[in-house]
Amino acid sequence: MNALKAPVRSLSRRLRIRTRLGLAFGLMLGLLLALAALSVYRLSALSDALNHIVDDQAVIRDSVNEINRNAEAVARKLLVLMSPDAELRLAASPEISSANNRLDDAMQRLALVLPPGPRSERLAEVRQRLADYRASYVDVRKLIEHDDFHAARSRLGGDVESALSLFVGAIHQLASSEERAGTAQARVLRDRIDADRTGVLALCIAALLAGALLAVGVTRSIVKPLKRAEDGAELIAQGQYGHRIEVDSADELGHMASAMNTMAAAVGEREAELRRLADVDLLTGLPQRARFIADGDRLLASLPPDERLAVLICIDVDRLKAVNAVLGFDAGDALLRGAATKLRVLFEGAAAYGRLAGGTFAALAPVLRLDHGIALATQLREEVEHKLSWQGQSLDLSVSLGVAHWPEHAADTEALLRRAEQAMFEAKRLRQAVAVFNPGAEAVRALHLSLLSDLATAIQQDQLCQFLQPKRDLRTGRITGAEALVRWQHPQRGWLPPGDFIPFAERSGRIRQITDWMLARAVRTLATWAAEGREPLSIAVNISTLDLQDQTLPARLASLLAEYHVDPSRLQLEVTETGLMASGNDPIAVLRALKSWGVKLAIDDFGTGQSSLAYLQHLPVDELKIDRSFVQDVDRDPRRQALLKSIVGVGHGLGLTVTVEGVENTAELACTTACGCDLMQGFLLARPMDLPDFETWLGRAS
Repeated sequence: MNALKAPVRSLSRRLRIRTRLGLAFGLMLGLLLALAALSVYRLSALSDALNHIVDDQAVIRDSVNEINRNAEAVARKLLVLMSPDAELRLAASPEISSANNRLDDAMQRLALVLPPGPRSERLAEVRQRLADYRASYVDVRKLIEHDDFHAARSRLGGDVESALSLFVGAIHQLASSEERAGTAQARVLRDRIDADRTGVLALCIAALLAGALLAVGVTRSIVKPLKRAEDGAELIAQGQYGHRIEVDSADELGHMASAMNTMAAAVGEREAELRRLADVDLLTGLPQRARFIADGDRLLASLPPDERLAVLICIDVDRLKAVNAVLGFDAGDALLRGAATKLRVLFEGAAAYGRLAGGTFAALAPVLRLDHGIALATQLREEVEHKLSWQGQSLDLSVSLGVAHWPEHAADTEALLRRAEQAMFEAKRLRQAVAVFNPGAEAVRALHLSLLSDLATAIQQDQLCQFLQPKRDLRTGRITGAEALVRWQHPQRGWLPPGDFIPFAERSGRIRQITDWMLARAVRTLATWAAEGREPLSIAVNISTLDLQDQTLPARLASLLAEYHVDPSRLQLEVTETGLMASGNDPIAVLRALKSWGVKLAIDDFGTGQSSLAYLQHLPVDELKIDRSFVQDVDRDPRRQALLKSIVGVGHGLGLTVTVEGVENTAELACTTACGCDLMQGFLLARPMDLPDFETWLGRAS
């Protein structure tokens, strides 16, 4: 059996699935057709046999009935022969002859129907009884012809009647015998039908079993390879690209398994290549950030116990964006490749190094003492910074470096890298070549981040407060207005001065929300004063560099003034000279839009920026505010007095009101008055106050 299974299995694996299915369905259909043909053949044979039995029984029954009728007819006519009337006798003779002829015909039909054997022997007995009857009848005729009626009657009542009765009895026995024979034939036929039914049922069961076995075999030949392919596909999907699906057939499933194996090999090779490319920077060939961190962790773990010190240096190429913008990205790529080459030459085999992103590189090197980190960073800067010739132009490559110490500043490469990056950003901010990570600065930065998160809540929950510092007219001595300053009453930290949150609010962009809050508070204060009938005063609000770039500020401010019915001339906006120069977009358009609504404009901290007089004359401003640095000790330095007088002269020459800030003593007040200043503010007059204190102070000052 096993020897037979092996060739069948081998043949099945070589056949295609559609061929196997076609053969299976063809075989099943052939079995069904053969079974149907056999059933039809057997049913036809049984039907013919049944028809034959029915026909024979009908012929026998009709013949027997015919014989009985004719025998009765002959018996009746024999009585007529005994009549003395000659004419009646003559008429009865032909009828008797006709009846005898019919008896002969019926006997012939019986002879044709009955087969040889016992049944034919009974027919011979019937014939013999008929012959005896005929002989007796002939004798009676002869006696009647000789007019021996007495003897004829005696013979008719004796021999003829007895012969006729025996003939009729033989006929009845034949009929009974044939009825039994027909019943026996029917029983045999019924047994044959039962046997055929059992045979057909057995053949149907055999065909079903054969079909089921064939279906199971074909199904297994398809399902088992599919299951192997499914399991293999799951393993491949899990990343086991080395797994191969067993191929044991040349059919469609075998081709599919081979294709999946080919796909797994290709995907594995491609993923390996992608992993390799993901770890390596394509431009410089240096490890990227993730691989650098992994290499750094391995380096730190491999250091001997007595040499467990290292420094991580973060290097960023300066002015890379400018080079890309002016000379193109090819020039910037050349700068980066040059820096990568220097880095590789310096640290190959001695440290972990890589390119983090853009123009930022990093190197992690073991040192004997932490103070060697600065020396190593200086050496790295000297090696990396160089002149590069690009298409006839000379490019100076300069870098900023940040240094972090291990394990002092962080315990692993990733955290150490963040510290070194922060030091590098600090070096850029301070325009230093090298900066070492300062944990104190990190604490300040964390504080700023915490305050930045709290600032949004402070604006929503009205934790900010408006403080006012008055301004006095030096000629009349009258209070003309006040500068609005913001203070923050933090729920945990208490009162925070502007210097603790305004700078990082400007860097983060939240200064716009503070400006909107200050403008709304100043406009509401002006509206309240007007409603109370107070003497008209102005309020000045500082706006930032970001506000100067906001094209929607004039419209928002106009809507606010209209809502509270405030005279626009009572509101003054102050912008620093440094902010004007630092604005990326030209601020003149925004300033003119504000001016068109009737708002007063002032330049704050004048003299600390780098604006030219030519630029100043184009600004639509009303007031010039001189910074405290020009007022301090002005009474003791004639040159400061001369400089202050010159600035005041420039302001008056441009038609501007000149305000001096930061006046703290009477000597400074006398000098600023002598120099021609129009307005003053400072601690000598009053410190910034909240609104209730300011209104109280204003009442006393009046």
